[in-house]
Amino acid sequence: MKKDKFNPNDLYSRIYIDAHLCKPQCSDLKCIDYKSGKGLVYLTMFKGPWIVAIFIQNNGYNIITDEICNHCGERVEIVRTLSEKSKRKCTDCNDYFILETVSWSTHSFTIYNNKLVRDKQLSQCEKHYVEQDEIFI
Repeated sequence: MKKDKFNPNDLYSRIYIDAHLCKPQCSDLKCIDYKSGKGLVYLTMFKGPWIVAIFIQNNGYNIITDEICNHCGERVEIVRTLSEKSKRKCTDCNDYFILETVSWSTHSFTIYNNKLVRDKQLSQCEKHYVEQDEIFI
Protein backbone atom coordinates (compact mmCIF):
# COMPACT_ATOMS: atom_id res chain seq x y z
CA MET A 1 0.00 0.00 0.00
CA LYS A 2 1.35 3.42 -0.87
CA LYS A 3 2.21 5.97 1.80
CA ASP A 4 -0.78 7.85 3.18
CA LYS A 5 -0.67 11.61 2.41
CA PHE A 6 -3.81 12.48 4.36
CA ASN A 7 -3.30 15.27 6.86
CA PRO A 8 -6.44 16.01 8.89
CA ASN A 9 -5.35 19.59 9.59
CA ASP A 10 -4.36 20.60 6.06
CA LEU A 11 -7.10 21.47 3.54
CA TYR A 12 -4.60 21.10 0.70
CA SER A 13 -4.55 17.34 1.31
CA ARG A 14 -8.27 16.81 1.93
CA ILE A 15 -11.53 16.32 0.09
CA TYR A 16 -14.26 18.63 1.36
CA ILE A 17 -17.59 20.19 0.45
CA ASP A 18 -18.40 23.88 0.90
CA ALA A 19 -21.99 25.08 1.10
CA HIS A 20 -22.90 28.76 0.90
CA LEU A 21 -26.21 29.31 2.68
CA CYS A 22 -28.63 32.25 2.76
CA LYS A 23 -32.37 32.79 3.11
CA PRO A 24 -34.53 29.98 1.66
CA GLN A 25 -35.92 32.33 -1.03
CA CYS A 26 -32.37 33.20 -2.19
CA SER A 27 -31.67 29.76 -3.68
CA ASP A 28 -32.27 29.84 -7.45
CA LEU A 29 -33.13 26.14 -7.45
CA LYS A 30 -35.13 26.36 -4.20
CA CYS A 31 -32.75 23.84 -2.60
CA ILE A 32 -32.91 24.00 1.19
CA ASP A 33 -30.30 22.66 3.60
CA TYR A 34 -32.29 20.29 5.82
CA LYS A 35 -30.10 20.93 8.90
CA SER A 36 -30.25 24.73 8.93
CA GLY A 37 -33.38 25.40 6.87
CA LYS A 38 -31.39 27.90 4.78
CA GLY A 39 -31.26 28.13 1.00
CA LEU A 40 -28.27 26.73 -0.91
CA VAL A 41 -26.68 29.45 -3.01
CA TYR A 42 -23.54 27.43 -3.85
CA LEU A 43 -22.51 23.83 -3.18
CA THR A 44 -19.22 22.46 -4.41
CA MET A 45 -16.66 19.73 -3.74
CA PHE A 46 -12.92 20.35 -3.52
CA LYS A 47 -9.82 18.17 -3.55
CA GLY A 48 -7.36 20.43 -1.83
CA PRO A 49 -7.52 23.81 -3.58
CA TRP A 50 -9.08 22.41 -6.79
CA ILE A 51 -12.78 22.30 -7.59
CA VAL A 52 -13.91 18.76 -8.35
CA ALA A 53 -17.61 19.40 -8.90
CA ILE A 54 -20.11 22.23 -8.59
CA PHE A 55 -23.43 20.74 -7.51
CA ILE A 56 -25.43 23.96 -7.05
CA GLN A 57 -24.62 27.52 -8.07
CA ASN A 58 -26.99 30.48 -8.25
CA ASN A 59 -27.03 32.13 -11.64
CA GLY A 60 -24.68 35.10 -11.31
CA TYR A 61 -23.02 33.90 -8.10
CA ASN A 62 -19.28 34.01 -8.74
CA ILE A 63 -17.48 30.79 -7.95
CA ILE A 64 -15.67 30.71 -4.59
CA THR A 65 -14.83 34.39 -4.35
CA ASP A 66 -18.37 35.49 -3.48
CA GLU A 67 -19.43 35.67 0.13
CA ILE A 68 -22.31 38.05 -0.52
CA CYS A 69 -25.66 36.67 -1.72
CA ASN A 70 -26.42 37.79 -5.24
CA HIS A 71 -30.15 38.06 -4.40
CA CYS A 72 -30.43 39.85 -1.06
CA GLY A 73 -26.93 41.33 -0.71
CA GLU A 74 -26.36 39.84 2.76
CA ARG A 75 -23.31 37.83 3.76
CA VAL A 76 -23.74 34.08 3.16
CA GLU A 77 -22.97 31.48 5.79
CA ILE A 78 -20.27 29.07 4.64
CA VAL A 79 -20.52 25.52 5.99
CA ARG A 80 -17.62 23.15 5.34
CA THR A 81 -17.89 19.36 5.54
CA LEU A 82 -14.51 17.65 5.77
CA SER A 83 -13.67 14.18 4.54
CA GLU A 84 -13.37 11.07 6.66
CA LYS A 85 -11.28 7.98 6.11
CA SER A 86 -12.45 4.40 6.26
CA LYS A 87 -10.98 0.98 5.61
CA ARG A 88 -12.61 -1.29 3.01
CA LYS A 89 -11.88 -4.71 1.60
CA CYS A 90 -11.39 -5.05 -2.17
CA THR A 91 -13.78 -7.60 -3.66
CA ASP A 92 -11.23 -8.55 -6.32
CA CYS A 93 -8.01 -9.07 -4.35
CA ASN A 94 -9.23 -9.21 -0.71
CA ASP A 95 -6.68 -6.57 0.30
CA TYR A 96 -7.82 -3.70 2.46
CA PHE A 97 -7.63 -0.17 1.14
CA ILE A 98 -8.16 3.25 2.71
CA LEU A 99 -10.89 5.41 1.27
CA GLU A 100 -11.31 9.15 1.88
CA THR A 101 -14.93 10.23 1.50
CA VAL A 102 -17.00 13.35 2.05
CA SER A 103 -20.77 13.45 2.55
CA TRP A 104 -23.52 15.94 1.95
CA SER A 105 -27.08 15.08 2.89
CA THR A 106 -27.60 11.46 1.84
CA HIS A 107 -24.78 11.38 -0.75
CA SER A 108 -21.13 10.58 -0.21
CA PHE A 109 -18.29 10.96 -2.68
CA THR A 110 -14.62 10.28 -3.22
CA ILE A 111 -12.03 10.86 -5.93
CA TYR A 112 -10.69 7.87 -7.86
CA ASN A 113 -8.41 8.23 -10.87
CA ASN A 114 -9.03 12.01 -10.70
CA LYS A 115 -12.79 11.55 -11.15
CA LEU A 116 -15.79 12.10 -8.90
CA VAL A 117 -17.15 8.77 -7.65
CA ARG A 118 -20.07 7.84 -5.40
CA ASP A 119 -18.43 5.84 -2.65
CA LYS A 120 -21.49 3.75 -1.73
CA GLN A 121 -20.89 1.43 -4.68
CA LEU A 122 -17.10 1.43 -4.36
CA SER A 123 -15.71 -1.95 -3.32
CA GLN A 124 -12.52 -2.17 -5.36
CA CYS A 125 -9.04 -0.84 -4.68
CA GLU A 126 -7.50 1.51 -7.24
CA LYS A 127 -5.75 -1.44 -8.99
CA HIS A 128 -9.08 -3.17 -9.72
CA TYR A 129 -11.46 -0.25 -9.99
CA VAL A 130 -13.60 -0.02 -13.11
CA GLU A 131 -15.28 3.33 -13.78
CA GLN A 132 -18.81 3.78 -12.52
CA ASP A 133 -21.69 4.46 -14.84
CA GLU A 134 -22.63 8.16 -14.73
CA ILE A 135 -26.12 7.30 -13.45
CA PHE A 136 -24.60 6.37 -10.08
CA ILE A 137 -23.11 9.84 -9.69
